[in-house]
Amino acid sequence: MVDWLKFYGCLLCLLLANGSLMSAADFSEAEWEIVPTDEGVWSFNHETNIATAFYGVAVNITDPSAGDASIQANRITIDAETGDVLAEGNVTMHQNGLVWRGEELRYNYLTRTMGAGAYRVGQSPFIASGTELSADPSTGSYRIGNAYVSTDDYESPFFKVKTDSIEIINQEQFVARKATVQVGKTPVFYLPYFKGDLNGKGSSQFNTTPGYRSRFGYFLLNEYNWQTSENLATTFHFDYRTSRGFAGGPDFDYQLGPVLGSGKLQTYYLDDRDTELDTRGNRITNDRFRLGWFHQTQINPDLTAKVSIQKLSDPLVNRDFFETFHRQNTQPKSYLELNQQWRNFALSALVQPRVNTFFNRVERLPEIKFTGLRQQIGETPLFYESETSAGYYSREYMYDNLPNFDAARFDSFHQILYPKNYFGWLNLTPRIGGRHSYYSTTTGTGTTLDEQTRFVFNTGAEASVKLSRIYPQFKSRILDAQGLRHIVIPSVNYVFVPNPNARPNSLPQFDYDIPSLRMLPIDFPAFNAIDTIDTSNVMRVGVRNQLQTKRGEEQLTENLVHWNLFADWRLNPDVGQEDFADMTSDINIRPRSWLNLSSQVRYSLEDEDFRLADQSITLTPNDTWSFQVGNIFIRNEPTYWGTGNNAFYTRLYYRFNENWGARINHHFEARDGRMEEQSYTVYRDFRSFTGAFSLRMRNPRDNQESDYTIAVVISMKAFPRFDLNSDVNRPTYLFDGN
Repeated sequence: MVDWLKFYGCLLCLLLANGSLMSAADFSEAEWEIVPTDEGVWSFNHETNIATAFYGVAVNITDPSAGDASIQANRITIDAETGDVLAEGNVTMHQNGLVWRGEELRYNYLTRTMGAGAYRVGQSPFIASGTELSADPSTGSYRIGNAYVSTDDYESPFFKVKTDSIEIINQEQFVARKATVQVGKTPVFYLPYFKGDLNGKGSSQFNTTPGYRSRFGYFLLNEYNWQTSENLATTFHFDYRTSRGFAGGPDFDYQLGPVLGSGKLQTYYLDDRDTELDTRGNRITNDRFRLGWFHQTQINPDLTAKVSIQKLSDPLVNRDFFETFHRQNTQPKSYLELNQQWRNFALSALVQPRVNTFFNRVERLPEIKFTGLRQQIGETPLFYESETSAGYYSREYMYDNLPNFDAARFDSFHQILYPKNYFGWLNLTPRIGGRHSYYSTTTGTGTTLDEQTRFVFNTGAEASVKLSRIYPQFKSRILDAQGLRHIVIPSVNYVFVPNPNARPNSLPQFDYDIPSLRMLPIDFPAFNAIDTIDTSNVMRVGVRNQLQTKRGEEQLTENLVHWNLFADWRLNPDVGQEDFADMTSDINIRPRSWLNLSSQVRYSLEDEDFRLADQSITLTPNDTWSFQVGNIFIRNEPTYWGTGNNAFYTRLYYRFNENWGARINHHFEARDGRMEEQSYTVYRDFRSFTGAFSLRMRNPRDNQESDYTIAVVISMKAFPRFDLNSDVNRPTYLFDGN
């Protein structure tokens, strides 16, 4: 919430770091220009060598080292012999985004000493004020008296840090005495003595989120961020939940340089006093923890190394205490990866162990992959692409529900393509390829698969036509459209794979067909479920429609309609299959720039029923309000992707005025009339701070109790805790702060 050291450092930067005030450059390099205003006059006394300008005057300084500056005052006196400069009356100085105001400024451009009376200075996002300012840069001696700094640019700031005095030591460290943090007129924090570095080392910030959750009781989530050094930032978490107890741990963000790279180490531990049952009905242990480490380095422009370790005490620790992370990644992986890129080739090495035994995982110990990107073969019109991998694999099931097995595998795929344009409008790309795979005898409980060698032949072709027509005279005030362009791209992708000598049921399944709401690719190498490759004789037929127009003052091109429609035609269907697979439709309509209608549909032509339907309407007419309503229907398919749903959701944001706003989210399951989740947030602008008061009510399934959460989040505008609008798509930020 508050970065005390940054406050002091920025106060000093405002008053000291801008060189024209305190440590001006060599004046042999600076150019001075005295410019009287329309009513101002100036004179120079040759006997005393004193220049005087009054009735309004500006001094423009051009300095290549310190930066250009401008000083305006009612009266300025310059003594050429002593170097004394005196600016009086409504003094204002501008330099490098800084604005300094006061009634008197004394400066000696020979000794570079400076003094000032009452002043006010600002540089976004800070404003500072005081009554005393003196400096002697030749000795490194600076003193600021009776000063305050704030991010609230008002005559009487709501939040500010006041100091009796600040002294600078060797232009590297500062000592602040009698510092008081005030909210309104109330002092809330006092430091009689505070010492810090001006180079930013030791910068700190404290955040806290108080609230109540029915599963936790009252909670207080605290974090202390400490910029330990230029290359290391540390965050200490120390949380308390009345039903669960104390918890916490340090996180480390580090930079080791351009070669060694950067990373983050995360730790968290709690002795949970009220654990729940896991998915098998077993009580979770009280010792719960999370250990995460991610590191990445760019060894050279083409060689990258990554490592990620995610060790959890149980499968629910992220769900319970790091909900935002859990919703993005329910089963985090641990891996080590090296990737070398060339112009036409890539080589990668991947080690993926099973760190958490309660998750299903395919271990790769290791996997080496060499990829030949699509490239022209010499001066011929032919193109070549390939993918070869070798490794040792182990498929591990959670809780040993199924027998684990492992085997070595070598797989090499190569393909030749001949892309060509005919008649100026027909794009045709025939292809022919082959794959050779070797599997060792599997080992493990209950496995009976012997050593296998598989050969796969594939061929096919992809054809597309791009047709377009422009209607330059088309205009519509309703659609805010200027001109119209219609683009139609029909396409056909044919794939033929004869029966391989080894079918999937005789091979260990490591890279298998994962259930997906979207239609999977049908051609290689996009289809990468290597171990499920079987005979195929299918044609994907589709058409893409686009209606484009120009909008706005800059006449930017936007899609009025973007519709992609395709289906698979099985020329030789398996037993139990029909001629046509699912038809997929993706359509996006923008009748106005602020109105978006989206629909994604997957329709089973076999069953004449929807398998997936995802529709939404989004309105964002201005920054005052926005609204979204949608429905997601997924058909029940227990043997494929599991239980379906028919969920309706709404999201509404409304800003009542400059200080107040509100957001309402609902998630309703129509199958059984259950309001699964609803949340309400009220936002308040406190000038220097923003606040959010949130209430969330959840009615989960699987015999879980209803869950209620109340949380309060405070964030400084100058140092926001979250990115702008980060709570729109991830509202859990307001409840766990992660």
